[in-house]
Amino acid sequence: MTPSPNRRRLLCLLAAGALPHASPAAAPDGLPQDLMPAFWSAWDDGLGRPVAERAQRLAAEFFAPHAEDYRRAGAAVSERQVAAWLPQFDGLASEVRRVHARFVRDYARRLEGFRRALPDFDPAASPVTLLPSLFRFDGHLEPGGKVLPLYFGPDGIVRHHGADADLDVLFAHELFHCYHGQRNPSLMLDPDTPVFGNLWIEGLATYASEQLNPGAGLLHVLLDDPALARADRATLHRVAQALLERADATDAATLRDFFVAGTDGTAWPPRAGYHVGLLLARRAGASMPLPRMAALPTAQVRALVVKTLREMVDESPAGAASAPA
Repeated sequence: MTPSPNRRRLLCLLAAGALPHASPAAAPDGLPQDLMPAFWSAWDDGLGRPVAERAQRLAAEFFAPHAEDYRRAGAAVSERQVAAWLPQFDGLASEVRRVHARFVRDYARRLEGFRRALPDFDPAASPVTLLPSLFRFDGHLEPGGKVLPLYFGPDGIVRHHGADADLDVLFAHELFHCYHGQRNPSLMLDPDTPVFGNLWIEGLATYASEQLNPGAGLLHVLLDDPALARADRATLHRVAQALLERADATDAATLRDFFVAGTDGTAWPPRAGYHVGLLLARRAGASMPLPRMAALPTAQVRALVVKTLREMVDESPAGAASAPA
């Protein structure tokens, strides 16, 4: 599959379904399962050695012992992949350490704030793990049986958001996907989720991260995508029209056109569905609280999405609502 550099949830869910997964090991005291200290120990031990030797040692000392954790995260890591990633990682290592430290330091506060806003969220159903992702993801959901585990890659966060990443926004966005999965698993875990469903899923998570972090700017809410944040009214109007025309499509090519970074050949920025989804969720949120939005049955989601897209399309591009800069 062709994953997004920043957002891997969509194609993960497209591929999910029949893969059996064991539940991740629970961390004590509600803390995330943190594999980074073990990684740092192995990484430090190899400093000063040739890259090939370091990759071999890392693969043997860290990645092989944690192969089951990576399998549960939907990934397999080879020594060759480690060797290709390592020189790039080395240049970012100090920044990754800082992001990792910030994440761990503020995790309890972030989770407490999320649960205050959404008290029916069950953290045990969505355990969090920190591990190097080899730049494959920043945050990643991997359905596994009766749980919806969430994985964060500090290296991916730095690669795609920078050392000063707004971790509160990223955490809220990804954790809201977990909450949405608990409230409406039939929509979130459907392997054939159509365009309207993905528009609602990603738009609602983007909106939730904005609501839970009212001081965050649009750039951070849109996961640090400058082109997406700069999209003008006319562009968003075209995207809304295209989304309406293809609301029930389920093919991977159409979904990539709207929801995956790095997509070429469209008349709008990659992942434009996130921006339109945010605008759509803002309209719905004016009269509906987040828990109700998350629990909305799929048939009602489709009706609401189609109705709101029609309203957006019927507005002239010059007068269409857009997110503030």
